[in-house]
Amino acid sequence: MRRKRRQRTCSTLLEGLPNELLAQIFSYLNGVDAIYAFSCLNNRFKCLLIETCELFDFKSISKLKFDLVLQHQNTKRWKSLRISDDEHTPGHTEYVCQVYSLSNDFPQLQSLVLLHLHSQKMCTVLSQLSSLKTLVSLTIKSLCREIMPPLDLPNLKKLVFGACSHIDWIKNFSQLESVEYTIENCHWFIINDLPWPSTLTHLRIIFHYEECWSIIQRSLFHLSLLNTLEIYQIQRATMPPNGQIWETLIRSSLPLLKIFKFYFNFKYSLQSPYQMDEAVASFSTPFYILENKWFIRCDISDRGCALLYSLPFPFETYTALQGNNIKTISTFLDDYNNDFYTNIFSNVTTLEVLYKSSEPDENFHSNGLINLTIHNDFDSIKWIHVLNKLQHLEMHFLTAMPPNNFLHILKNAPHLRSLVTEKRILQIATEHWNNISICDHLSCKIISLKLCGRHARTQYINKHATQQIIRIFSSKCQHLSLCIQSSDNTIGFILENMPQLQSLHVNIYGKIKSLIDMTWLQKEQTIFNSSNCIILSNGDDHYFWLGKHQSYKNLKCVK
Repeated sequence: MRRKRRQRTCSTLLEGLPNELLAQIFSYLNGVDAIYAFSCLNNRFKCLLIETCELFDFKSISKLKFDLVLQHQNTKRWKSLRISDDEHTPGHTEYVCQVYSLSNDFPQLQSLVLLHLHSQKMCTVLSQLSSLKTLVSLTIKSLCREIMPPLDLPNLKKLVFGACSHIDWIKNFSQLESVEYTIENCHWFIINDLPWPSTLTHLRIIFHYEECWSIIQRSLFHLSLLNTLEIYQIQRATMPPNGQIWETLIRSSLPLLKIFKFYFNFKYSLQSPYQMDEAVASFSTPFYILENKWFIRCDISDRGCALLYSLPFPFETYTALQGNNIKTISTFLDDYNNDFYTNIFSNVTTLEVLYKSSEPDENFHSNGLINLTIHNDFDSIKWIHVLNKLQHLEMHFLTAMPPNNFLHILKNAPHLRSLVTEKRILQIATEHWNNISICDHLSCKIISLKLCGRHARTQYINKHATQQIIRIFSSKCQHLSLCIQSSDNTIGFILENMPQLQSLHVNIYGKIKSLIDMTWLQKEQTIFNSSNCIILSNGDDHYFWLGKHQSYKNLKCVK
């Protein structure tokens, strides 16, 4: 009785808020979350949601939820939209394009994020972009000059994109103020000039190959309005960076630059230690330290590898260096501002550990890492104090994860929800599915499971392993990706026995393969058909985006 009274009081307080205040609150929320939090209350809230929700991020959404949101919302009022064709929402973009037109159904769109688009749908989407005259921000990946149509987006101010080096088309966006560009592998070896609009005030470039250095530096000469510059090199270079070159360029061409962030990954010769001294010294001049207060830190491994970066650490991913003796050099004195120094890794969300000998930096204790990628043996005792917010864990080819180590991670990572690993690694870590404590933790935590690996044939699971995966993960798992030996009965068995699934990806191995389509699905006699499932096939890979199933009973109030 007391609990009911408390619930009634909270409901009354919420309903007592004026419409203007509720509208302001809803305008800041992801429309998907707001609809599922408030649509069931009463008609007043339903109407408010339709009138005020403008931001819609459909990341990892089920087909059922997507259909229900679109059924009851007025897309002509939307200001922000994110759709994706990743493994969690396969066929999403094609489904949207079949039902909606960007130009007719989203006339007020100001921000658009398009991720993981399949090449056959890229042209269709790109051809509609010019109609979005109100678009201010656009995020899109895997572009290539060969498929870029002429675009006219008169109000576009921010562009986040990944593409090959052929970006002549960016000249059409002469009013851009912010660009975030990832140089992708496609045609990377053909280095062209990067024709940035002279209006840029913020530029972020992520690249892999050191051959890009000179072309990037040359492209900055005419950006006199630039206020923020971010440069990140992912692949290890053979030569250290030169701070003097950057100083000369900034002094001569970038008079308004206030923020300079960089991350350089490189090798050095153990026989020539002066290389490191010269690199650090080039970023230690009065120009950096006194005039701009741009401080650096350099992490040096005894294995001939080094990272040189601006402070605080500017990149979202930190790759721990191999070595038993990691030396650090910094131009920032930690007694000058202790809070600043102890939070130098506050931007890091992903930790990548390549070697067992890697150890955590003493300043990682204050950081909120949510992603961990392991490529080798991993001593969880060393790192566990920085993993209490861990949400996503990846264990790759050479990872050795004994059960006691794995259990230690599971017990100390209460927010863990996503697991990517090889079948062999998971079998060993769970003592071939027999460790009750580990299996219970996995059952209670994991929402997304992906079994993959370097050698595809070793990842295919048999009927027994399929049964064990269903036994352990069926209660919570919403996204499943795995390799199977045959489609006969296996896919249908998974669909019928994992009621929380929103997406399924299977790679089928074998000389004789069934055609995976709606006709095949009908023969499997599952609860899925063309009304609540989309199937997308690409060679041996088959993706299912799922709608109504057992969890539907919890969502029917949205109708």
